[in-house]
This record gives sequence, C-alpha cells and structure tokens, in this order.
Amino acid sequence: MRSMKIRSAVVSILAVTAVAACSDSASKSPVAPTMAEMDMAQNAQGGAPKGYTDGWFDGSTVKFFYTKDFFCAQPPSSGAPSNCEVGDDATVAPRPGNNIPTLYVMVPLGITVPQSTLQCPVAGSCIDHPSTIDLSRLFGAGAASAPLPPHSHIIDEKQGGWWDVEVIGVSSLDAWNQIVAAKSLTKVRQLQAAGTGVTGDIPSNLYLFFNVQQ
Repeated sequence: MRSMKIRSAVVSILAVTAVAACSDSASKSPVAPTMAEMDMAQNAQGGAPKGYTDGWFDGSTVKFFYTKDFFCAQPPSSGAPSNCEVGDDATVAPRPGNNIPTLYVMVPLGITVPQSTLQCPVAGSCIDHPSTIDLSRLFGAGAASAPLPPHSHIIDEKQGGWWDVEVIGVSSLDAWNQIVAAKSLTKVRQLQAAGTGVTGDIPSNLYLFFNVQQ
C-alpha cells in the first residue's frame, strides 16, 4: 500500500512538471529577494548553529527553532553532496525508535506564489536545511544534485527534536492559497482527497532538528 502511494505521488509530480515545462515561463520576471530573505540566506550559508523559520500548525503560524544541522544518510543512494534524497524512505534514522514526528514540506510546482507565503523562500538556503538534494527519482538524472526548492512547513503535532521530512507538491495557486489561509494539515488532506493540484506525500531520507515555539 505504501509503495502504491509513493508511485502515485511520483506520477503526479512528474505530470505537473511536464505541464510546467510547456508553459510560457519567459513572461515571468525574476523577483529580487528582500533584505530579510538575504539575511536568512547569509545566516544559513554561514553555517549558523541556530536559527528560526516559521511553520503552520492547526490554523496558526508558529516558530521552529533549529539547534542542529540536518541529517541524511544513505541508502537510499543520493547524487547530492548533502546525501539527501526525495522519493524513497530513509533506512537510517538519526536516533533509535519509531516515534519520530513528520514535518510536511509544501513545495510550489510550476506556479508562482507570493514570497511572503514561503517560509524558506531562497532556493538552496535555509537555516539547518541541506543546500542541495537529489530529486532524480522524481525528475530524472539531471536533478541528482538540485538546489533545495523554496517551500513552507506544516506539522500536526507539537514536539521537539528530530522530524522526518515528507514532501507535498502544490501545482494549483488556488490550492496553495487555501493551504496558506488554513495553515493546517487537515486542509492539505482535503485537497489531496479532492485531487485538486496537490500531490500525495513523497518520502525522503531527510531529517530536521527543531523545537516548536509559540
């Protein structure tokens, strides 16, 4: 059942990518990052040991306080310097036990969203996240070492420590706006069930370490 869900999610994300590749991207002008975004990028690239991002929980915006670097271990095999991979489950965890909570990483696919709705808005740069990640299981060999995409975060419980990352792609601006307004995993599940521009949950071997505040 798990493998069928993964295949379905991968098929969905590949279909979205194909549509996006055929769209007229030349009409979209690049948007310069804000000062806050550049400060965050500099903080992350400088190897800062601690830092914050926002996250969404149960209808509210909360703070994630990161105090450790990310964890990615092979297998699955990764072509990225970070050893991080999307499209297959981790086989090595950063700590023993099966009760590691899940962080859902929401990634816009083929759509332009307001940068204010992205909690990690700078590609390849977010505090204690990997700067590169292997996306070849989703997009082919050319994506074996890609910059970490801009994204936002959703959790459905408040805990501290290690979090197992699963990726959800959003290809509809309307669906993205609904998620931003609701700030909850419940809304994501409703949109997934309706088949309206939201992929299934896509596993990874990435773990992030943070505490939830507020």
